Amino acid sequence: MFEGKVAIVTGGASGIGFATAKKLILKGATVVICDINDNIEDIASYLGNRCYGIKCDVSKEDDVKLVVETTLKNYHKIDFLVANAGIGGNANKPHELSFEDYNKVISVNQNGVCLFNKYVISSMLENGGGAIVNTSSMFGVVGTNSAFAYSVSKGAINNMTRSLALTYAKDNIRVNAVAPGYVDTPILKDVPKEYKDVMASSIPMGRLGKDSEIANLICYLLSDEASFITGDIVSIDGGFTAA
Repeated sequence: MFEGKVAIVTGGASGIGFATAKKLILKGATVVICDINDNIEDIASYLGNRCYGIKCDVSKEDDVKLVVETTLKNYHKIDFLVANAGIGGNANKPHELSFEDYNKVISVNQNGVCLFNKYVISSMLENGGGAIVNTSSMFGVVGTNSAFAYSVSKGAINNMTRSLALTYAKDNIRVNAVAPGYVDTPILKDVPKEYKDVMASSIPMGRLGKDSEIANLICYLLSDEASFITGDIVSIDGGFTAA
């Protein structure tokens, strides 16, 4: 399905990013994964010879430019972007949240997505088009009383996605976002089982999502099967936001 295609996946060292990179490679794509994880090159090696790893702090413009420039130098084009890197931040109420902690979440989740979209779209314009999927969240669709900065950043991604889709629709660049619910990824590895059970009970389907399920949706949105879909925020949350 993706033979000859080149993709960048941010946050590719684990969770949804890793599952997406793995799926893209299985479908024939060459994938550049970037992550702040020091072991990103080893992780890329594990995924095979069609995967290349670069350490990157997505909140730093020079790091983002280096990933895009390296991808173009090695593979001469970028067909797909999965802007997935993100952090949760702390659960302090807004009046108790330091601006430093707030801005850290915004810098990674919101600005990081903006920077990668900016530089990859510049390349796609020269290459005749492409497809982008940004990772939002169910808490970008509805509010929450436990993750203020995270929810704000994900809500921004949704309108960023819509605006980019409208701006570049006639340039053959599609931009969509996925809005996952609670997903059982390594980010939850230190969460007690009792709290995971509470999370699962809040979902109409009664369970946490799987990173592979999110990866399947991302790959669909990147594919030609979704060629008439752009500017959409696709919820994949077990029914959480349907209530």
